[in-house]
Amino acid sequence: MLVPQLTHVPVAARNAMRDGPRDSATHLRHATTIPALGEIEIGGKASRDHAGESLAVMAWNVERLRHVDAIAETIAGQAPDVVLLSEVDKGMARSGNGHLLSRLADRLGHCFAYGVEFLELGTGNEMEQAANGGVENAEGFHGNAITSAVPLLRPFLVRLDAAGAWFLPEHGQPRIGGRMALGGQVMAGDSRLTVVSVHLENRTTPAGRADQTRHLLDAIDKYDAEAPVLIGGDFNTLTAAYPERNDDPVAWRKRIAAEPDRLMCPDRHEPLFAVMAERGYDWRDANAFDNPTQRRAAGDLTPVGHIDWFFTRGLSASAPATLPAVLPDGSPSADHEALVVTVRLK
Repeated sequence: MLVPQLTHVPVAARNAMRDGPRDSATHLRHATTIPALGEIEIGGKASRDHAGESLAVMAWNVERLRHVDAIAETIAGQAPDVVLLSEVDKGMARSGNGHLLSRLADRLGHCFAYGVEFLELGTGNEMEQAANGGVENAEGFHGNAITSAVPLLRPFLVRLDAAGAWFLPEHGQPRIGGRMALGGQVMAGDSRLTVVSVHLENRTTPAGRADQTRHLLDAIDKYDAEAPVLIGGDFNTLTAAYPERNDDPVAWRKRIAAEPDRLMCPDRHEPLFAVMAERGYDWRDANAFDNPTQRRAAGDLTPVGHIDWFFTRGLSASAPATLPAVLPDGSPSADHEALVVTVRLK
């Protein structure tokens, strides 16, 4: 459902969900009572009627969008037609309790669509909880977005995960919802082009991400099987399950040192690439392979890799690049770099 504003969930209701039973059945029951999980918020205003035959696109996991001004400057410097975003907060204490996407779209002269990945019942990870001084979330929404300089037609949302693992106590960040994708179409010349912003799960196996990918591609074909497609976002191609990477960090670092191209060229370890290829999608011309797309804070020894991707079907891709996510003082504006590519109809 398209709405001008996502349906608010009162603080008392969110706190009751957080403080009550935290099991899968309860998660499913709560999820059915939250209208925002099925809504797409539409806002902003496109500055142009249509794009040309080629389309400049960015994809970026903007880590809450808390550094919205620096991120807006980076995006504006590329003058993209379409921007595919993940990890966008709305009404979250950790990012100032504002509507940051609306602010970004206004700065860019873009319209936007926003879908909820999670209703956050807490105020973030341990560091964010410690920093926010006990301030409540005004809305508690976190999700994916698309902004566009040209009208975004027929927006759609695909939920990729209903298991509710993030709601369980052991995850530490109580949330209702799951990974999702947000899409729509823009006119490139006289043709419709489907664009999709996606965020796959990091706390699953490579096989789990492949299953999410199959579900997404099925949904895209049901939406429009004929139009060319550009999918971009954070695919979390981390090549192993979460415990394998985190239970023994030293062993994981040694493993990556012994396989230095594992995280930069993960297609041998992540079956989602084979799924994409089988369904007619390509990634080789749409991505730059010179740098990791993850950015770590100083002193963080966790190995980094290429986990953000563009995939295309029915399009020619050129000029892929990875852009640094930096603030004016050189510190990170997000924990992922930005991707950019130009696509043209074949």
